[in-house]
Order: sequence, then C-alpha cells, then structure tokens
Amino acid sequence: MQVYKPSVSFLLDTRKEKLDGTFPLKLVVYCRPEKKRYSTGLDFTKEEWEKLNGARLKDESLKEKKIKTQILVTKAESIIEKLEPFSFFAFEAAFFKQAVGKLDLTLKHWFDQYVSKLEQEGREGTRISYRTTLNSLLNYWSNLKLTDITKEFLVGYETAMKRQGKSPSTIGIYLRQLRAIINQAIEQGALKAEQYPFKSYDIPGARNVKKALSDEQLQKILSYAPASANEEKALDFWILSYLCNGMNMTDILHLKPENIDRTFLYYIRQKTIRTRKKDLRPIKVPLHPKAKMIIEKWRAKLNETPYLFPVLDADISPKTVKHRVQKFIKQVNEGMEQIRVKLEIDQKCTTYACRHSFSTRLMRKGASSQLIKESLGHSSVAVTENYLGDFADDVKLDFANMLTEFK
Repeated sequence: MQVYKPSVSFLLDTRKEKLDGTFPLKLVVYCRPEKKRYSTGLDFTKEEWEKLNGARLKDESLKEKKIKTQILVTKAESIIEKLEPFSFFAFEAAFFKQAVGKLDLTLKHWFDQYVSKLEQEGREGTRISYRTTLNSLLNYWSNLKLTDITKEFLVGYETAMKRQGKSPSTIGIYLRQLRAIINQAIEQGALKAEQYPFKSYDIPGARNVKKALSDEQLQKILSYAPASANEEKALDFWILSYLCNGMNMTDILHLKPENIDRTFLYYIRQKTIRTRKKDLRPIKVPLHPKAKMIIEKWRAKLNETPYLFPVLDADISPKTVKHRVQKFIKQVNEGMEQIRVKLEIDQKCTTYACRHSFSTRLMRKGASSQLIKESLGHSSVAVTENYLGDFADDVKLDFANMLTEFK
C-alpha cells in the first residue's frame, strides 16, 4: 500500500467575507485523498494576501503576520514529521493541544463572545435572540460545556422544549443558533470536527403559517375611515407598508428624504446591510399616489431629524433604535387590532400580515416569483416561494372550473 506524505499550505477563504472586508486564512493539510482546512485566527484582504506573497514586503504589520504564518507552517510540519503513521485526528490533537488548553469550553463563554461581537456591530435584534437562546439552553442544563452537546443532548432538549409548549419554529431558531456557535468552536479549534453533534440530527422546522389577508379583507381596510388619531396613524403606516412592496417598519423608519424621487423610492433593507456584502442593490419601489399622500402627511419637518419620519434621531445607540422601532410597531399593531375588530376580520392585521398580503396579492394576480423576490428584497426565488401565502379557496375553485370551460 502506497503511503502519501502530507503537505501543508494556506488558503485565503474568499467564501466568507467579514464586515471589515477581510477573509479568514485557513491552514490546509492535504494527505491524499483527504484534505482539511483549519482556522489560523488571521484575516487578510485580497490585496494584503497578494502583498504578503510578493517579493518586496514593506508593510510592518504584514511582516508580523507573515512571521505568524511561517510559525504555523513550521509547527504543522514538525507535528507531521513525528506522526507515523499520519492521521488527521492525531494531527489535530497535537496542533490544537496548547490552544484548547487556554480556551474556555463553557457554552456560555462562546455565546457571550459572539453576543459581544453582535453588540459591537449594532445588531441589536440578533443579539437579543442569541441571548434568549443561551438562557433557554442553560435553563435546560446548567454549566453546559461544548463537549456536552451531543446528538442525545439535542434530542432531549427538543423534547423538553415541546413539553414546555414551544413551537417547532422557536425550537428551530434556538438550535440553528446553537449550531452556529458549535461551528465557530470547531473553526477555532476548540472542538474536533468529529465532535460535530448535528451530523445525524435534523433541526425541527415548521411550514410558515400564512398570514396574508384575502382581497375582500384588504378592500375593507383600504376603504376604512379611522375613528381616532391612533387609528389614523396606524392605518396610514400599514397602508404605506402595503403599497411600498410590503416594506417592514424598520426600513420605513430608516428612510431618508434622499431615498425618494418623484416616482420611485429606493432603499436597502436594514436586515441585509450587515449580513450581505454582495448584491446590495437597492430595492426600487414605484410610488402609488396614496403612498405619496401618506408620506407628505407624516414626514418630518425641516431639520427636525435626518430621517423621513420623526421617530429616529441622528447618533442614537442601536439599543435606542431597536426600542423606538419596537414601540412604533406596537402602536401600529394596536391601532390595526382596533380596526380589525370593527371590520369583523377574523385574522390579525399586523405589520407582518401586511407584508405577506402584498406578496400574496401579487402572486394571485399572476406576478412572477422573480418579480416578487426583487420587490421583497429576498436573497433567492426559493426564499420567496417559501414565504408566499397559499392561493385562496375561491381562486382554486375558479381554476378547477376552468378545466371544462373552453370559451
């Protein structure tokens, strides 16, 4: 049997661009036919990586990084020389031994580390979500360590959450966030790839409960005459969202005067500004006459705020932004609940239902999934198709009758 000698090299992983425009450098160990990549803790832009491998390197900080890469290669090659026969498991045990000994292996440490990063980036909603997930996990099993997360643990945790009445959707969110933390720990060498607990475990999920309103319900809302100032404001912003591609309230409240011209509104979703580096083209929204009227009615006074509507201010913290947006959404939802009861509509008319109603209305009128994808700012048509509401029963009946109609 032929024995292949392992080789060591580096790879700039351009699949994972970070917020500062850099990419993680991976140490690659290749022993035919298998190849594995390991985190080095070093990051480079493409330009820096090219300079690092150039003939004349003058940048002092890059010189330091180059020395670190040389140390890593020397360490890896030294370990490989001593392994007879070579195995990736033995290599990882030796290569990460010192690093793992210094790492805190408690799950709380790894969540706290990531939550701190989210806070620095101003991603308040995601920060709160990860904190909620950690609290749930620690309530189930205190003092959890990374090594405690096994398939058996995952099954037990899922069962416990179901007994507490948690929905499959909520359980899925908790477990996907736990999986993300586990992946980070493996990438940083705190866990071996062989310890990955999600290999043979399926995270529960639930089909979206469709919240789109019917055409009849939409007509009632659009023709309703508000009976109070609270109802008037809630209805106006609900209709504005509906007419502007189902734009969510976070994006509406982040609009600035420069986002609007005579006939169109342009914006980039707040949700994707930090998470998606590529394809950050603005969503183009044709302005309905009714939308223009609502904007003029509620827009901020000159120099009151840099934003289109007087809810957010310049230079406020991400926590304050989150608090004000949530308060505004609550006010809209409360006003729409009063209207829903008066109109005898049998399902919630929340801002979330408004976005679904826009997309489903387009679908019922024959718009393509591609058009709806672009209107909603989704990353792919598959996301859009999963998001869309089911066709109403009367639409299905119409199609069924058409099977025998040939006029």
